[in-house]
Amino acid sequence: MATIVKMPKLGLEMEQGTVLEWFFRTGEEVSEGDKIAEVESEKSIGEVDARESGAIRRIYIEAGESVPPGTPIGILADSDADVSELEAEAEAELEGDVDDESGSDPEPTGAQAEDAEATDRSEPPEPAASSADETDQIKASPRAKKRAEELGVDLAGVDGTGPMDSITADDVEAASDDGGETDQIKASPRAKKRAEELGVDLAGVDGTGPMDSITADDVEAAAETEPTGIRTGTSETTAGRYRRVTAVAGPAAGNALLETTESVRSAFEEHVTVTDVLLVVTSDALADRPLLNGTYTESTHQVQARQDVALVTERDGEPVAGVIPDVETKSLTGIVAEREAIEEDAGGRPTFTLENTADSDADGPRLIPPSVAALEVDPSGQRAVPDDGGVDLQPLVTASLSYDTRALGRREAESFLERLFDSFERASELALQSYRGTE
Repeated sequence: MATIVKMPKLGLEMEQGTVLEWFFRTGEEVSEGDKIAEVESEKSIGEVDARESGAIRRIYIEAGESVPPGTPIGILADSDADVSELEAEAEAELEGDVDDESGSDPEPTGAQAEDAEATDRSEPPEPAASSADETDQIKASPRAKKRAEELGVDLAGVDGTGPMDSITADDVEAASDDGGETDQIKASPRAKKRAEELGVDLAGVDGTGPMDSITADDVEAAAETEPTGIRTGTSETTAGRYRRVTAVAGPAAGNALLETTESVRSAFEEHVTVTDVLLVVTSDALADRPLLNGTYTESTHQVQARQDVALVTERDGEPVAGVIPDVETKSLTGIVAEREAIEEDAGGRPTFTLENTADSDADGPRLIPPSVAALEVDPSGQRAVPDDGGVDLQPLVTASLSYDTRALGRREAESFLERLFDSFERASELALQSYRGTE
């Protein structure tokens, strides 16, 4: 079985739909009923479900791109199925969306048709000028062509970011603002306006829009960037290319984490903190979910063998972030020593970021580039549990994971948190195991 996935119509007045997020990447298997994408119209947000099981074979409309309802956005088919006919059909529809907007005159009817036929019989058609031929071959919406005329922009020198790389009015305006030079910074007009309002230098902003162009969300995310990394919001979905998921550890997992800390501290390591034990259990979870231990550089997600964890703490009321290298090889004692000696900007390229919010007043985690994920753990909460007619306060541990959507999806993030809580329950065992082969 194979099918073309199309932009759904979320309302009678819907004119455009924007893909907010793909939950699966090209090549990944999905089951019937899985939510494969989230889309947004002018008035609502909806989800696209898989109508059958298979694999995501093609993605035509990336996150952040907008198209009319009914437009192909991807192809779902068995991994070994031939989808060439579906590809041709989808691409023809996408090209048709552009052609339908070409602004050509309607077919003549009635007396106009008769006049046209007479003219055709009496005079041979004149060959079109070569420049006109070139313009006709360029895929551009009518509004884009009109803006190009108004701004004096040569469409031949503009990179298109619309469906099938067609040129939009925003592309024309961006090219005009850049003097028509395509090697200049690519940013939407709204992004440039926000950059001006927020005092953000576009030269230092990574674009997540079509063709790596800079969007307004990218600018706003950059405006929130602090020296220790990119701060994310407190909602489940954040602006730009970063997303965040949150989960609460079960009572057994939360208790095991805190009880292990107290046991180890009283037994032989008085300097041990919850953060040190968190590093041990996080290392175990990363070993089982290696995609999270990686970097994103030069447009590539690279999974790393070494766990070089950027630890975010606070000193004198100010956030401090330093990298603890090779966490997977260190004993709990070694981790304690590294944490106590941590220095800001001590070097190293983090593959993961960790923050214990009980040690800081942070309003959300800081993702330290080039790492692709940041874990924030709050072990200071309490839950009220009925007990013999009264209420017993028990520990409540919350974990949030922020991740770079260029490298990871929501399923990987949720899977990591589930695995992390399993490691919480084994915290005592993992703490003892950390000494094997290290001392």
